[in-house]
Amino acid sequence: MTLNREGCVGVLAACAALVVVAGGCGGYSLMPIGDRADFQQQVLRSSRPVLVDFYKGGGCPTCEMVYPVLEQLQDEYRGRVFFTKFEAMTPFFQVTSQTLSERYDIKYFPTVVLFVDGLERKRFVLDYNIDDYRKALDGVTRGPTIRKAAIGAVGSASASATRPL
Repeated sequence: MTLNREGCVGVLAACAALVVVAGGCGGYSLMPIGDRADFQQQVLRSSRPVLVDFYKGGGCPTCEMVYPVLEQLQDEYRGRVFFTKFEAMTPFFQVTSQTLSERYDIKYFPTVVLFVDGLERKRFVLDYNIDDYRKALDGVTRGPTIRKAAIGAVGSASASATRPL
């Protein structure tokens, strides 16, 4: 298959449509940040905590390993934490925003940073443990995740049902 300029434009248009409809490209549903102005608006001025995935584009295996973790967390913390991603490096090893990469010291991929009130609160570098993220997110949101609250409610109900009278 030969891909000419029109074919590339068509592929990019299809990917952009996926970003708008599904919130991501290639099944990864976090909303992408386009540039420094977007970063300023969506992350630094957000009224909610923001978890940003700084990733390397183009099939980075270590970056792809964190996607299911972040998507699970996005479902659990919906409405309380804003989840987004920023391509810090292209597939051809070009830094997309020298200013952001230097400011946030992005050297390894993935690097996921939790921002609260525009300030870095917690950094995860090559971390795929969902409980590490939950602990940090529970610390900046009100109470435990919906998942944990539901488990606690079921656990206390079954415990009281099995107590002797």
